Amino acid sequence: MKKSESGRSLVEILLVVAILGSGVVTAVPALRAYGVESHIVGAGKIFKEEFWKARSTAVRLGVQTAIRFGGVRAADIRAGIDRRVAGPFPLFGHAPGVRIGINPNGPAIPPATGTLEDEDPIRFGTSDMLSFSPLGTCTPGTFYIAGEGVQAAVRVTAGTSRVRMLLNRGKRWVER
Repeated sequence: MKKSESGRSLVEILLVVAILGSGVVTAVPALRAYGVESHIVGAGKIFKEEFWKARSTAVRLGVQTAIRFGGVRAADIRAGIDRRVAGPFPLFGHAPGVRIGINPNGPAIPPATGTLEDEDPIRFGTSDMLSFSPLGTCTPGTFYIAGEGVQAAVRVTAGTSRVRMLLNRGKRWVER
């Protein structure tokens, strides 16, 4: 009577390990890109919430409210010209791999065409200040957040002060 052998041969085990290894190698860049994207979305949501908070404060208290990127002068706060409500906050949003900036050769946000100019990631009118009136209107503009291979924009529209977060995946912008 012949015993049947059970188990796997070395060739079968090596083949399974090679298949699993190639799957892991393929998945690592995708997982890394997902991690960068999630950090950027998280940072963008923080800024979006701060923008809404400033608008809400302006309407609720009936005062002009602003978020100044680059900071309010300490002398203006001491003199009572400006009143600090909150902050200062770091502009990177506490997320690794995230920076305030524009990735090179990124596509412009529609309806604009071409590529984004990378010299100024904070664009609110002619200044680096997002301002809300007691009526809820604002200085329109865009705040750009970048990471490796991912671009995001927090955009505030005039009139309604609608705050939207847009994410660029390759050549296409999507709202988040």
